Amino acid sequence: MSIYDLMSIGNNAMMNAKLGINVTSNNMANADVKGYSRTTVNYVSRSPLVRNSLQFGTGAEAESLRRHYNYFVEQQYLASHGQQQYWNAKAETLYSVESLFKQGDKNYGLSVALDKYFSSWNSLTQDADSSAYRMELKEYAKTLSTMLHTMSKSLKQELQATDKAIELGVADANALMKDIAELNRSVLGQPENLVLQDERDRKIRKLGELLPIKSLHQSDGSFTVITESGQTLVDGIEAFELAVKGPEAQAELTTGSAFKGEVKFEGQGSKEYKIEMVKGGALGTAEFKVSIDGGKTWLTDENGVERTFKAGDADNKVKIEGVNIWFNNSSPATDLSKADAFNIVPKSGLYWKKTTAHLVNITPRGGYGNESGRLSGGRLGGLFAARDSGIASYEERMEAFTKELIWQTNYQHSQGAGLAHYKETQSTNSVVDSSVALNKSNLAYANKITKGTISFQAYTAQGTPDGARIEVSVTPGMSLDDLVTAINNAPTTATAKLTASIEGGKLKIKSKVADGSFEFAGDTSGALAALGLNTFFSGSSSSDIDLDARIKNDPKRINAAVVNGLGLVDHGDNKNALALHALVKKGVTLDTIHTNTSRTFSQHLSTLTALVGADMDGASRNKVYCDTVSKDLEKRQQSEAGVNMDEELTNLTKYQKSFEAASKLITTANEMFDTILQLK
Repeated sequence: MSIYDLMSIGNNAMMNAKLGINVTSNNMANADVKGYSRTTVNYVSRSPLVRNSLQFGTGAEAESLRRHYNYFVEQQYLASHGQQQYWNAKAETLYSVESLFKQGDKNYGLSVALDKYFSSWNSLTQDADSSAYRMELKEYAKTLSTMLHTMSKSLKQELQATDKAIELGVADANALMKDIAELNRSVLGQPENLVLQDERDRKIRKLGELLPIKSLHQSDGSFTVITESGQTLVDGIEAFELAVKGPEAQAELTTGSAFKGEVKFEGQGSKEYKIEMVKGGALGTAEFKVSIDGGKTWLTDENGVERTFKAGDADNKVKIEGVNIWFNNSSPATDLSKADAFNIVPKSGLYWKKTTAHLVNITPRGGYGNESGRLSGGRLGGLFAARDSGIASYEERMEAFTKELIWQTNYQHSQGAGLAHYKETQSTNSVVDSSVALNKSNLAYANKITKGTISFQAYTAQGTPDGARIEVSVTPGMSLDDLVTAINNAPTTATAKLTASIEGGKLKIKSKVADGSFEFAGDTSGALAALGLNTFFSGSSSSDIDLDARIKNDPKRINAAVVNGLGLVDHGDNKNALALHALVKKGVTLDTIHTNTSRTFSQHLSTLTALVGADMDGASRNKVYCDTVSKDLEKRQQSEAGVNMDEELTNLTKYQKSFEAASKLITTANEMFDTILQLK
C-alpha cells in the first residue's frame, strides 16, 4: 500500500466524518419540526487493494442516507388516529347539542316547561272560569312554544354548521389528494430527496385525519392511498376527488323489469331509504317495503310486523319521516315488478368520483366500521355521523314530538267550548285546492281525518239554544267544498242556522241568524283539529307552534268546558280541562321511524334527552380510548423517526473524533512523504 493510498483513506474518512456531522447537525436543527424524520448515514467498506496476494483495506465511503420511518407502525397509527378523529368530531359536534336538552343553570329546561304546561291545565280544572288560571295557562303555553322554537332554530343552526364543516373538510381532502399526487411525481424525479418524503408523509397524515385511509408503498417509491372501504384516493401521480352531492334517487330494477317510470320524492330526512317491491303490478296495486340500513332490516309496526306501502302516483304519496315518496309512470304506463328496488337519499351525501360520470355514494349510514363500501371513520365520517344519526335524528324526533303534542291538544280542545260563543270564525290552516279530498290535501294533519261527525250548537240573540244540535257527517274523501256544502245544508229538516264559505283556502263559519251565535259541540272526525278550528295551538312543528290567535287575543276562548246535552255551556264546567290535563298520562306513538313505542309526552322527551346524553358520553369515551392508542403508536413511531438530542450529541462527538483521527492520518501520511523526499 502506497503513501497515496493512506492519504486517500484519510481523505475519505474525513469526508465521511464531515457528512456525519452535517447529517447530525441537520437532525438537531429539525428536532422540533413536526413530521421530520431523522436521518443517518449508511457507510460501506470500499473495495480492498491486492498486493502480492495480500488484501489491503481502502477505508469506507458513504453509500446512502437512511430516513428512519416505520411504515408498519404508521399504518396502525393512521387507522387509530382516524378513529380518534371520528369520535372527536362527533363529540365536538354533539357537545353544543347536548346543552340544548339540559335543564340549564336555573333548572328550567324543556321538560320543566312541558310539566308546567300540563300542570296549568290541572290548575284550570280547579276553577274553570278563573281568568287568572287562564292567563297562567296562556303564559306557560307561550313559554313552551318559545322553547320549542329555540330548540328547532338551534338544531337547524347546528345542522348548517355541520354541513359547512363537511364542505370545508371535503375541499381540504381534495387539496391534500392533489398535493400527495404531486409529491409522488416529485419523489419519482428526485428519489433521494428526503424532504419531499417527509412532506408527503405529513400530507398523508393530514388526509388520514379527515378520512379512514391506508397508504400502500409502491416499488417505484410512490404511494397509493385508499380508503378503508376500498376507494382509491391517490394512485401514483393521479388524484381522485370527493364531492358533496344530493339529494337523489336511483333505481335498481330486476332483470326483465318492464317499469320505465321513476321514483320521486320531496322533503329531507336523516336516513337513506331503500325501497323494495314485495308485490308487483300497476301504480296503486304494487306494494313496497322500506329499509333505512341498506336492506339489512325493514321497517315494522309497533307489533314487529313488517310494514308495506302502496306504490302510488303524485296524488297518493307515501310519507315516511317527513319525506313524501311517489312514482311517475311512463307513457304508456308500465308495471313494477316484484323485487324492483329504489334508493332514495333525501339529504346531501359524500360521493367518490370513480370517473367523471360515475359517482359512488360513500356517505356513512351512522354506524362505525361495519358499512361495506361506506365511509366509516375520520373527521368527515364523524361529522356525517353526528349530523345524520345525531342532530338530524334528534330534530326529527322533536318534530314528531311537537306535531303529536299539537294534534293531541287541538283534537281534545276542539271537542270543548269556551266562555264566549262564536258569531263567526275562520280556520287557521288553509288548503291549496278546495276540491281535493281533505285526507289527500296539503293539510299537515290530513292523514288524521277519519269518518265521523262535527256537531254544532246554535244560539239565539239572547244566548239560549236555538234548536237541536246540528250534525254534519264527515268522510276522509270529502273535500273542503263538500264540507262547506254539508254545513250550509244542515240541518236538513229545519232552517239552516249556519253559513259556511271558503276565503283564501280557509273555512269560514258564521251564524246565519241575526245577532245569533254558535258553539262547537264535538268532532269525532278530526276535521276541526286538522283545519285549525276551535283549537288551542296553531302550526304543526317546533318551528311554527304558537298559541291560536283567538286565544292570544281572548283567553276566554280556552275550551275548559263542553256543550252539555241541553245545548248549554255550564259555568264552572271543567270536563274538557280535565280531558286536556289527562293528556299528561296518555300514551302516544310518535310519527317517526326512530321509535314505535307508546309513551307519555314526558317519557318521550326524557328518552330523547337520555339518548342525546348517551350519544355524547359514548363519543367522549371512545375519543379518550382512541386518543390513548394513537398517542402510544405515535410514541412508537417517534422512537424510530424522532430526534433524540442525547443520541445526536453522542453522534456529533463520535464524528468529531473521527474527523480528528482522519486529519491525523493525513498528517502522518504527509510526514512519511516528507521523510522520503529528504532521503538522498
